[in-house]
Amino acid sequence: MPVPGTQKIDTSIFGSLGYEEYTEAILQEGGSFYQIGRDLFVVNGWDDRTKQSKTSWYHLQRTVIGVDIVIVCRCPLATPDNPCVHERFLSEYGDEMFPADEEFTAAADVVLFSRQETAEGYYLNYFSCPSSNSRSLNSRTVVTYDGDDGGAGNWSCKKDSDTQSMSRYASKTGLNRPLCEGQTQDAKAVSYLPISPPTWAALPTDPVLYERRLPLHDPPSIIPLTETSSCCCSQPRVLFSPAASTRQQTCMIYGLYGYLKTSIEVQTCSHCSHRLIGPDGRELGLFNHNNQRLFTHDLLDEYTSAYTSSETPFVAWVTVVSRRYEVHSGGAQQFVSNKIFRAAWFSYVRLQFLEGDMTCPRCGPSPDNTIWDGVTLAFNRKHLLPTLEPPTTSQPSSVERQNTRYLPAQQLIDNRRLRKLILKVITGPPLEEEEDEEDEEDTELTAASGGARSRKEGARIRARKEMLERLEAIPLAVAGLSHIDEALGSLFDTHFGEVSVVRRIVAPNVYRRFFAQICAEESVLQMATALALDSLEQFVRLPSIAHGSALVDIPAIHEIVTYERSQRCDATISDGFVCVCRWILNRGRMIFNTLVKSPEPPRIMPGIAEKSWIETGCCYSLPKIRERPKYPKLKHDVRNEVGGKRGAKCSKFYSQYGEHRLTGGIMVVWCTHSISYGFHCIPRGEGRNDVFSALITRWEKPPKRVIYDFACALGPYCMTREPQFFSGTQFLIDDFHSVGHTKCSAAAFLKTYCNVDPRLSHINSSAGECGNSGIARVRKSVSYMSQSRAIVYTKVFLSIWNRLRIRSLE
Repeated sequence: MPVPGTQKIDTSIFGSLGYEEYTEAILQEGGSFYQIGRDLFVVNGWDDRTKQSKTSWYHLQRTVIGVDIVIVCRCPLATPDNPCVHERFLSEYGDEMFPADEEFTAAADVVLFSRQETAEGYYLNYFSCPSSNSRSLNSRTVVTYDGDDGGAGNWSCKKDSDTQSMSRYASKTGLNRPLCEGQTQDAKAVSYLPISPPTWAALPTDPVLYERRLPLHDPPSIIPLTETSSCCCSQPRVLFSPAASTRQQTCMIYGLYGYLKTSIEVQTCSHCSHRLIGPDGRELGLFNHNNQRLFTHDLLDEYTSAYTSSETPFVAWVTVVSRRYEVHSGGAQQFVSNKIFRAAWFSYVRLQFLEGDMTCPRCGPSPDNTIWDGVTLAFNRKHLLPTLEPPTTSQPSSVERQNTRYLPAQQLIDNRRLRKLILKVITGPPLEEEEDEEDEEDTELTAASGGARSRKEGARIRARKEMLERLEAIPLAVAGLSHIDEALGSLFDTHFGEVSVVRRIVAPNVYRRFFAQICAEESVLQMATALALDSLEQFVRLPSIAHGSALVDIPAIHEIVTYERSQRCDATISDGFVCVCRWILNRGRMIFNTLVKSPEPPRIMPGIAEKSWIETGCCYSLPKIRERPKYPKLKHDVRNEVGGKRGAKCSKFYSQYGEHRLTGGIMVVWCTHSISYGFHCIPRGEGRNDVFSALITRWEKPPKRVIYDFACALGPYCMTREPQFFSGTQFLIDDFHSVGHTKCSAAAFLKTYCNVDPRLSHINSSAGECGNSGIARVRKSVSYMSQSRAIVYTKVFLSIWNRLRIRSLE
């Protein structure tokens, strides 16, 4: 009787067990094959009928007995006479993927080999556990624990019902990370040279990598080996050797309407011995997947065109192509499965040159106006890997801001009661018109009767009570403002005082908007940035119409300067208003200087290589130049904003993240021409930290305007942490979302600045929403993908989106 795993294995029986499909699943699809000890492995079960992996787990052992390598698996498919797919795979690929390493300790204790997050703070853990009195392969079992890290969840084991002892033992191990995470990456293809983007998405700045060819219709009789031919088994690659022997084998070239059979020249790899060196094929318009299946560039680009134009999952597209093959071949040909095509497409687009397309040719590398928006483009949290590193992640080398603390009372008027009094006076219909309204109501009451008369009378009583309260608030508001600044109290008394009410003088709307900004609940730096305060200082020193008209970054003051210019013949500014501006200047400078405690964060030392965006999920046109600082005295930097909560006054929750167990989506930045400058994946709900961290780590100088649907809270968040860096940045809410921000002042709205500065009319504040409508096409497909594939899929979509926008601009 042959020993499983030795030279005596009869490989003729493996066709019925789906060995080729299993190998494809492990090498191309990132299947589960974990090494947990020097000679011990854990594998998923295999269904030989459906040719798919199962959720069950089994142990596999590889030992050396004499000169033979003995491999034994405990899955139901493995028998002494008929080895299973796991045994053959380890026999053929073990030396390459799992080489013997003496530093790899033997798995004698409990090993946590898989850990997947099922809900926030809850994980599905798989342990490989030995018996207390045996070290044999039969004695090991897989124990499942579903719950939090406290150990109070559900334990299950087929061999042992005493889960309490297992719980205590698992807690002592401290193993809390999955093994072999790198195996989830897509396997490398034989083709490896850079590939040009599709013709319909090419840019003039793209390099000429090779001479483009028309789609292949008649294949060559043989695809020969060239000097660039290689094997994908190692890095650097083993290249073709003219001195070694070669041979020919049959291959399939899959095109748009059918496949073509031809011969391909190959050479045995001297490094791995079981793989073949093959031609790259790009000069023929071919992508060599594995020397057996080759795909034309136009076929692979066809799917890129389809999914970037409309919602097109892989399964649906493969079904369409399969039917096309059947029609054009009379039913004689079949297309590859969606799993094989997915693996080939992802390997293909990773080689495609989609660089230099995340910069708008009109806005430049650092646009003054940026639109930020979080998009619910998310994958399942069970695929979340520790390699994901958004800009919000602090590093050991990050600088610590020990002096940074929250600064209360940043409003222009720090007296909350006084702010309410001012709002009571200036809010509602003009007080001067109340008497006329009462006369009209008396006329209506004369003609009314019954219930209608009663309702009218009740409304009249409430209106009169409100009017009296507003009138009583006037002297208190004037006195409070005069206590703060005499000129401020005088200005308010002139337009909203009792004398104006008696004389029935209606205050101009510019003063009503001005005092609404004065008593806003926001920081004074929302009304006037530190850079705008410099312009205000020039106006205070030399109060002229010219200097006043330059205050477009402080619309409330600019409007009054414009109004007074239209009312005065001598074109001068009143001394009282200049004194009010001086008070605003002093208050703003005091708040800003109190916030500034440290210089800008230091830059990263040159020469440090940045991690791949495929691993980190962080892909921006600008390189990383700083680490995100740490703020230990700020509670939101010690404790994350749970559940995607983004603030106290204007909270926003993404319930679909928790309901569908998805990650937090992506944060995307756009210019005004709807061209994306990059994105990063959000592990959990979107928050202010995402925009702040992306800006502080990537931007040399922040944009002049950051347009965001939650800018009312983003501004204080950024100014509290890095006021020096964001001193000249305006945080504004776009027109679409400003309708829902009823508690925010006009200084937080982009349209307020557009009203006084026509140069801002070109800003398309809906650029983010336009881009989001396109991203919605891939939301369903991404939700089923692993982390690395979701990142690549998103990057390719945004690159194609940008390229088409850039082509239209040019």
